[in-house]
Amino acid sequence: MVEAPGNTESALSKGSCLMDDFSALKTEFTPMIHHIIRSLSIYKNKEEYFQVGLIALWESFRSFNEEYGQFSNYAYTVIKGKILNELKYHNKYETRTKPFDSAILEIKDPFLMHEEAFAIENILHYTAGLTLNQQRWLLQTYLKNKTVTEIAELYQVTTAAVKSWRKSALIKLRRQYSPL
Repeated sequence: MVEAPGNTESALSKGSCLMDDFSALKTEFTPMIHHIIRSLSIYKNKEEYFQVGLIALWESFRSFNEEYGQFSNYAYTVIKGKILNELKYHNKYETRTKPFDSAILEIKDPFLMHEEAFAIENILHYTAGLTLNQQRWLLQTYLKNKTVTEIAELYQVTTAAVKSWRKSALIKLRRQYSPL
């Protein structure tokens, strides 16, 4: 339905009057919105919650009926309710979604995977004839690239003990694999 030009102008002036009224209302109720944000102990995304408060102020301004009582009490209730709903929504979202670790999403090159498996198989071949601690040193050093200190922390022993494992493992490996 097309309106007559006179009606359109009155609707536009009515809309600008609403905006002027709301601008004054925004200035008046901005401290209340900040107070609600502080009372709810919101410290992250304050600007976002302030915008939610402004939207709630606009909605309360549009839907206010004098039967509800004073506008300030009605606006306070609506604003706080909308901000609480937004907090609940964000909390639910954060608890249900977990960020992916980028390493999980990496696609490994099949050639590198075969190369890695081949390296593990080769090192395991060398562990034959070694004690458990010597095997630990060998595997942690060559597969995981750990230092003597890191290995000592991992197995809760001294660095001297790990150095002893290394020394005895190297002696055994040299005996086993040295040319006659």
